[in-house]
Amino acid sequence: MSKQLQTSATLLRYCVGIDVSKDTLQTCVSVIDSHGKVTIKGTCKVNNKVTGFDSLLSWVKKHCKDVSLPVRFVMESTGVYHEQIAWYLFQNDLAASIVLPNKAKHYLKSLGHKSKNDKIDAKGLSQMGLEQNLTLWQPLSKAIYSLRMLTRQHQRLQELKNQSENQKHAILHS
Repeated sequence: MSKQLQTSATLLRYCVGIDVSKDTLQTCVSVIDSHGKVTIKGTCKVNNKVTGFDSLLSWVKKHCKDVSLPVRFVMESTGVYHEQIAWYLFQNDLAASIVLPNKAKHYLKSLGHKSKNDKIDAKGLSQMGLEQNLTLWQPLSKAIYSLRMLTRQHQRLQELKNQSENQKHAILHS
């Protein structure tokens, strides 16, 4: 029996990969052991809204049986669609990392994945979170969020102004 205990690997940590879209979150829970072997514990799809986030946490707790192990959530930066789940995780004191889409794409490519769908992406993000030391996400200050919103609004107004000037120019010279 002691020989069997020596050869068995101890689990190190869990990671939940989240592929974010406008309406849904495709998730995958994986665990890594001391030998570096990654094992998938399960996958599920939930709505990208607060009720879906609650069911996601319940589902994760069900699949992460060893509560002493840390759990990390990893997702891609997807415009604004990932922000609500990131804030939700942060407010619940859970560790989350957000990676750039091209970094995730190149990681999946390095694993030899040629096809791409939500489930494959979630599994890849989960494995990436287990194998790499990703930085934890920290929310920006409210001032930065306000500045970003104002900058985007200014850009939209500038585009509308240019469009109107082009239309005026076309009318005057037609």
